[in-house]
Amino acid sequence: MKLRGAILASLASLSGISAVHAADAVVYAEPEPMEYVRICDVYGAGFFYIPGTETCLQIGGYMRYRMDYVKQEGLPYVFTKTARFAPSFDVRSETEWGTLRGFAHLFFEWNSLDGNDVYADQLFMELQMGSGTLLVGKTDNPYARFFGDYGAPGEFEGDFAGQIYNSGEVSYTYEAANGFSAVIAAVETGTGQFEPNIETGAIYRKDWGSIGGMVGYDNPDDSWGAKAVGRVNFDPFALGVHVLYSSSESGTYGAVNPGSGETSEWSILAHAEVKLNEKIAVNGYLQWFDATTSGDSAWQAKGGLALTPIENLEVLPEVRYTKVSGGADSWEGVLRVTRSF
Repeated sequence: MKLRGAILASLASLSGISAVHAADAVVYAEPEPMEYVRICDVYGAGFFYIPGTETCLQIGGYMRYRMDYVKQEGLPYVFTKTARFAPSFDVRSETEWGTLRGFAHLFFEWNSLDGNDVYADQLFMELQMGSGTLLVGKTDNPYARFFGDYGAPGEFEGDFAGQIYNSGEVSYTYEAANGFSAVIAAVETGTGQFEPNIETGAIYRKDWGSIGGMVGYDNPDDSWGAKAVGRVNFDPFALGVHVLYSSSESGTYGAVNPGSGETSEWSILAHAEVKLNEKIAVNGYLQWFDATTSGDSAWQAKGGLALTPIENLEVLPEVRYTKVSGGADSWEGVLRVTRSF
């Protein structure tokens, strides 16, 4: 009986201790229910709703490796390699004023001569209001981008607007239902003063192709340029012609003569592409440059292939020949491999 009493007393004691500890136990809150990612099909493929919001996000971009060969007559050849990772972020939502969009395209790049570099290629906001879009931010200037494909298809596109001017911009684009659209923009020139370039133009697009024109005023140089562009598409062929004019050899607008490095008064770029099948296309261009004060006239010819052996993989081998009248000629070759996502 004594043993039984001792056991019962011990159990009672342990029960009391457990009760005390139970009173001091930490109580954990119930976890919040998980919100699964929802597909957003309002703006096209690849968008999803940011959890907890009605804002849609698309993450895309590409990885690229490029090899370049340049051989100018009388000089040793130059061979360079470039690797690039270029993610893009497209954010959109509906507001009482229209679709509010933010877009960023970043470059993480390595070059065998220049080393590593990181920079924002595109970083802008848009407000899409019915038939018009207001844009504020950093992007390629309308003079280069407005007609869709910048120049000829491929890596070597031709010199179609001087150099692509990637800078700060405020612009408004009007788009009509019949295929007509027009743009007007003030583009930052980087002088540190308020003297933006002014660009304006219009284009008419249909299934058969497009035709349009642009005018740009170079504020710091007090010069102007203009171009007319026409394209025709009749599958499997695509043709295009650019006629470019510049009032100044130092201005932004026009085509840069490859012999003198100055802007030619006149230049004509003609390009073509033929799709042999779903995986192979052949393209090329021919461009003529008017003589400048310190250089003769010149012309360029490019030939290349656009290969898509599997989905989201593009291989571009291209060769370009440049001839300066009365001067040295040069050869360029490029092999570009791009994996898009």
